[in-house]
Amino acid sequence: MRKLLISIFLLITLSFFSKELYLQWKKVDNNNYIEKNNNVFLNISYLEKLGYTIMGTSENMFILKLDDTWSAVVFPKAEVAIINSSESISLNSEDFMYINKKYFVKLDILAKIANLEYFKNSKGYYLNYKLAKLKSIDGFLMQDRLRIIMEFSAKPERFEIYPLTAVPGYLIKVFGVEIPEVSFSKEFNNKFLSRIKAMQHSQKEIWVTIILGAEAKKYTKLEENGRIMLDIEMTEDFTKPVVVIDPGHGAFDPGALGYLGTKEKDMALKVALKTKEILKNKNIRVYLTRDTDKFIELYNRAKIANDLHADLFISIHLNSYLENRSVRGSEVYYFSFSDDKYARKIARKENLDMNDNKDIIQSRVIEKKNSIPESKKMAGILKKYIEKNKIPFRSTNAAEFAVLAYTKCPAVLFELEFLSNPIVEVNFISGKYVDLFAKIIAESIMEYFNVK
Repeated sequence: MRKLLISIFLLITLSFFSKELYLQWKKVDNNNYIEKNNNVFLNISYLEKLGYTIMGTSENMFILKLDDTWSAVVFPKAEVAIINSSESISLNSEDFMYINKKYFVKLDILAKIANLEYFKNSKGYYLNYKLAKLKSIDGFLMQDRLRIIMEFSAKPERFEIYPLTAVPGYLIKVFGVEIPEVSFSKEFNNKFLSRIKAMQHSQKEIWVTIILGAEAKKYTKLEENGRIMLDIEMTEDFTKPVVVIDPGHGAFDPGALGYLGTKEKDMALKVALKTKEILKNKNIRVYLTRDTDKFIELYNRAKIANDLHADLFISIHLNSYLENRSVRGSEVYYFSFSDDKYARKIARKENLDMNDNKDIIQSRVIEKKNSIPESKKMAGILKKYIEKNKIPFRSTNAAEFAVLAYTKCPAVLFELEFLSNPIVEVNFISGKYVDLFAKIIAESIMEYFNVK
């Protein structure tokens, strides 16, 4: 008779659920939970679907265990639970229902004793693992190694590293972590790091694949708070400084035009290519944002330098002043910096929230601010070699050029000369100024890095 009454009670109760219950985002069958007096009680046995082990269940107690990471010995009648053999939490006997030798536990209490996240909204009740969330992954070249940094919202349970077999690289299995999106992928524009990809392998595990562009000798790992770092020593030496040269304009954007039809985009590219050629046997690694006639958006030019973790960025342009074609001379610019103004610029361009992403924005502000003195130093060295080679020098100025704004490293924009001046144009067409300005830039770079 008692069992019959309990069955009728359950049937009536289950017929009036106001919301659905979800466990790790999956709907729970309504015969596994009870809604009573605006509270929901879940059958603890259902946690086995998340990998929990339920042991020693009796009217007086039960034990919840998850691998070696969590355990709870619960005494409903004594109104206490022992967590991980070290911490006790007080309970209320009304938070439990013991029916047919099964315990049903109120959701917010179950979240505490099982170390789960609990929340509710208009659609339902939710119980999920307390997983750390992947915030970001980045890789950059340091003086003597390649460093990979993974940022999480909290410390992961553990991680394991395996070498890839088909290509150079590593697979990192990170446990107790989830990716807010389906997957994460980032391409890198350098010869040592090709790509990093992360995907959710299981409910509590992500796999991070690091594909290298060259063979690695060995790695060292470091974990601190919510960060995992992997320092990779490569077989090839990359202690050389990295310079990114940016030939302005390109494709449908010709830039300034000379009287004879010479295009700024073509001369800037020729000077950049010649500069790279001069430096090829020096202890400097040189990259171009473009080596053909193509257009690259300003932010993406800076991003190339940032992805390469460049030590110096030089954007090459030619000036024009049609009102007076006799005007000539070189100009060098570095970024005009203001903390608040720059913070808003970065937030707007990189879709960052001024409040939620305050730390990221502040880091970028500090990074840019610290680069300004070095940018000025490079501008001064260029001035020295411009004057040494008998080219009229007009000025060094601070300006808010977008391509300078988004680079993290020291950066200058070099207006070589006025293409509107007929003498200048002819010297570029003949190749004289292509060679001369490439020499000026190359010698300035060598002095900046103290390379002979």
